[in-house]
Order: sequence, then structure tokens, then C-alpha cells
Amino acid sequence: PILTSTFEERFEQNSTLIDDVIIRRLMRGALDTTSLPKYPEPLRIELLRLATLLMESMGRELVEHRKELIKFAWNHLKSEDSTSKLWAYVNVCRFIAVYETPPKIILQVYVALLRAFQPESRELVRIALDILIPALPRRLPPIEFVKAIKWTKKIMYEEGHALPMLVHVWQLFVRHPAMFYTYRQEFIPQMVQFFNRLGRFPNCTLENRSLAISVAELIVDWE
Repeated sequence: PILTSTFEERFEQNSTLIDDVIIRRLMRGALDTTSLPKYPEPLRIELLRLATLLMESMGRELVEHRKELIKFAWNHLKSEDSTSKLWAYVNVCRFIAVYETPPKIILQVYVALLRAFQPESRELVRIALDILIPALPRRLPPIEFVKAIKWTKKIMYEEGHALPMLVHVWQLFVRHPAMFYTYRQEFIPQMVQFFNRLGRFPNCTLENRSLAISVAELIVDWE
């Protein structure tokens, strides 16, 4: 928290606070993947958070360490600890937002986050997607961006029987309408079906009712 607030206040240049010597020590020490087996999970999570913050605030200074950064995060995507894994996704999304990344990896991360609609994952998945989505038009060539839209439709079709999944995806649309605007006609019929499904649940939560209103407003804005 102290480092975050210091970066935000910007009384000094970030590179003055954390110079090249400190960065090199971090990369060769704390963020060295060979040290991972020695780290307890709470420490791994804090290191992922630190690396994410540094990429956000000092992306240019870290550019020569891209390989070490992505390797550190990618190792945590295989973690059995769900919190470490989710923070790794946040980290990788920040990496994608800051640095050029192969489209295959970007799509792999996007699809994984679309499928991660479990309630216990919700907050960190939202953070990760809110970092990733604005970067997709910049990082994906047009043909690959279309693949992202197709994956969105495919997952909604395959897993749309689960109401939490639909809520997860429509919340994404409400937060990032610009990404889907060009393809809106492909999704509006499914939006209408979403209303019908909610209507069959007499005990629909206030949150889902509020989402239904937001989706209706989005359709009006799009039309």
C-alpha cells in the first residue's frame, strides 16, 4: 500500500524511488522462478502484486526484464492455490496491457477469464478483465480480435445454462460496451433471452435485477 500511494502521489519520478540496481536485484532474487519452491503462498501473492504494480508504474524501466516477468507470472498460472493463480492472471493482464504479447497467449488468457465465473474468483477476475479488455483492440490484429468475439459467443452458447456465467459475461458487456459495439447485433438476441431467464426466477437477487436494467439500457444506447 505504501508503494502504491507513493507512485500515485508522484512527488518524485518512479525511477528515483526504484532504480536499476533495485530492479535487477528483484529480478535475480525475489522474482527468480528457481526460488519459487521456497516461497510460502502469501509471499508469492505479494510478489505477484508487487510485479503488477511495477509494470503499471514503471513499464518502460522494466522492458528489458519482460521475459523474467512473464515467466514468473506464468509459473503461478499452474498453481493449485486459487488466490495465487488469480493474482497471476491479474499480473499477466497487466503485462499484456503494457507490453507486446503474442495473440495466442492473449486469447488463451481472455478465454480462461471468461470461463472463470465462480463466485469465489469473482473480484480478481473482474480486476484482470478490466485491465485486459481495453488492451485487446491495441494488442490483437483485426483477425485475432474477431476470434476474441467468437470465443465470447462460443462460451456463452456452451455454458449459458449456468446463470452465474451469463451474469459474469453481461457484467463485462456493461463495463466495456465499446469493445462489443461493432458486433452488437450478434449479441442482442442473447441479451433478450437473458431477460426471459431472469423472469423465471421469482427470487432473483437485487444485483441481477440491477444488471438486467443495465443490459436494457445498453441495448437502447446501442440502438
